[in-house]
Amino acid sequence: MRIGFLLATCLLALPLAAQKTHPAAHPATQPKAVVNWDGEWSRLAAQGDDLDQRIAEQVKDMNFVLRLYWKKKLQNDCKAYSHLDILAGDSFSVALDKEPPIDTPADGSVVDWKNRDGDAFKASLTQDGPTLIQTLQGDGYTLQYVYSMRPDGKTLALEVTYTHPKLDNAFSYKLVFKRIEND
Repeated sequence: MRIGFLLATCLLALPLAAQKTHPAAHPATQPKAVVNWDGEWSRLAAQGDDLDQRIAEQVKDMNFVLRLYWKKKLQNDCKAYSHLDILAGDSFSVALDKEPPIDTPADGSVVDWKNRDGDAFKASLTQDGPTLIQTLQGDGYTLQYVYSMRPDGKTLALEVTYTHPKLDNAFSYKLVFKRIEND
């Protein structure tokens, strides 16, 4: 009986032993594609969100007083920018419409920045391949701009998220931009 069991075990193990073990195949390491952020960008309004509609959706379930307050606050702090100008290098300079450029190193270091109304912010930026994440910490609220380059390199999406400790849910909206080609 023991011999039969050992023989059966050996016969079952034989196909496994005949298979060669191969080290795990490593995918060919390809260098990351270089993303060209430099340039002027114009908003494609039809491809992004309607900001007024998104604000109305955000405040629709609030009472009358809070709805008026948050509608005004979101309209003041969140903008449907029509133009971007980006200069990239060891640091990034991003100008949104007529705002002063936000000059930030790409390593996440925090710098001081003031918008054209004189509001002070702590600004930082990190880059991860085709994505830039820019954070503006203002007086009591935070704006996060996530720039995502599309594979064609000619369009980018900007997802803006506004958070405030007294706002139950973060508010976000998306804008899409196309590169302005200078011939």
